[in-house]
Amino acid sequence: MSLQRKQIILNEIAFWKQNKLLPEHYCDFLTALYAQGENAVVEEKEKSSKAVLSKEKGKIRMAYLILGIITSILIGSLIFMTSLAFIPIILAGVVIVSFLYIAFKLAKNKSVITPILMVCSALLLLGASFKIWDVYFVDYPYVLIGLIIGNCLIWLFSGLLLKLVYFSISGIIGIVFILFYIFKSYY
Repeated sequence: MSLQRKQIILNEIAFWKQNKLLPEHYCDFLTALYAQGENAVVEEKEKSSKAVLSKEKGKIRMAYLILGIITSILIGSLIFMTSLAFIPIILAGVVIVSFLYIAFKLAKNKSVITPILMVCSALLLLGASFKIWDVYFVDYPYVLIGLIIGNCLIWLFSGLLLKLVYFSISGIIGIVFILFYIFKSYY
């Protein structure tokens, strides 16, 4: 049997083993049978696949870090920037729309980043809501209550529509707390 055919068969067996298409001991037997004692080739393939997986994990970690930094910077600018208040609000809106667009594109691939983008978007929307109230409606506390209820309703409905339990629970808990606050304030 030629070396090229042997390599193709060994690659297929490694794929079966990695994706658990056959029991591991069958794959080991087939590998030993076709490799005829040449385990170095198989071990090298496994090492290279582990290196690729490690590189992918590094990219995912970097994406998490970048998302965290962007979200933190925007929330900080929403909280502390007062001279030109509309700039961080508009910037947060652009980032929210961008995060949601990317999240819905990645949702088709069942990416791990999708829920993180959605949570970052929700936090930025909440921060932008607080900034809008702080800049334009600070004398009207009921506007703040309305904005918080609006955010909680968005979380609740998006949790129900997208089947995201953490958004549904956050929305319900937020609405319960606001209703408790309103009830406590009047009675």
